[in-house]
Amino acid sequence: MPGVHHSTVAWRVLGEVSRTPTRVSALAQQQRVAQPTMTALVQRLEGEGWLTRGPDPEDGRATLVSVTDAGRAALAEYRATAAAAVDPHLAQLSDFDRATLLRAAELLQQLSDRIDAAAR
Repeated sequence: MPGVHHSTVAWRVLGEVSRTPTRVSALAQQQRVAQPTMTALVQRLEGEGWLTRGPDPEDGRATLVSVTDAGRAALAEYRATAAAAVDPHLAQLSDFDRATLLRAAELLQQLSDRIDAAAR
């Protein structure tokens, strides 16, 4: 999208850690990238002030990545920009076509969840 200077992976990572603090290794697995790649991305987003790392209360040797208030604000702005770009095009679709897209998204999420569960 014009004016957006971060990868879609960066935005997905922000979205994931906005739901729950997560280990870098889990983020790498979720995003299907190598752990060093995810570590570098987390460091860049920390540099932006969007992420922070802290101790994992369940394992003192590990750290969890969390989103900051600035990260939440950036994610909200990104989502609003994306919605503003897509909404006019969705509005041109019929009710049936919008319902079809919604159902397709649900099915793709279910498929993704099953693939992830099978990989564990």
